[in-house]
Amino acid sequence: MTVARAVRRRVLAAALGAGALALGVPPLAGCTPAQSTPPPPDPLEPVAEQAEIDVRLATAVAAAHPDLARSAAALASDRRQHAAALRAELRRVRPVPPATAPSSTTAPASTTAPPPVVAPLDPADARATLAGALQAAQDMASALVAAVPGHRGALLASIAACCASHQALLP
Repeated sequence: MTVARAVRRRVLAAALGAGALALGVPPLAGCTPAQSTPPPPDPLEPVAEQAEIDVRLATAVAAAHPDLARSAAALASDRRQHAAALRAELRRVRPVPPATAPSSTTAPASTTAPPPVVAPLDPADARATLAGALQAAQDMASALVAAVPGHRGALLASIAACCASHQALLP
């Protein structure tokens, strides 16, 4: 390569760089940090929250109504597993950054306890409340099955089927 050609390339590169800056194109645009907009809410979050509420409801019904205790306790156990599986999936998709994750030497940040759930006094009302909660959980999970990736859809379909089974088997 001749000296004249090398000089011409440097002059051209400098001119293009100056022109880009004049047009407002930042240099190294591919290396700029990403904007810190929060991600959209995960569609599984409300399903997990509902599962946690259902655990508290079923536990309260089991304690208050001996005739429903066995079914309600089984429901509480299954809904607890649903909540755990959903929370695990939520953490897999959006892991907690190490800087904000509580370490084993520090106490976790205090969170407010969820509101207590009181079982209806009448057994028929308690059964109807459980059936309504199960139907709502089934509908919520079913509505999302086709809208999420396959493995999430399978999880939601399994949850919907379990809720339908419990509803059918309520005494």
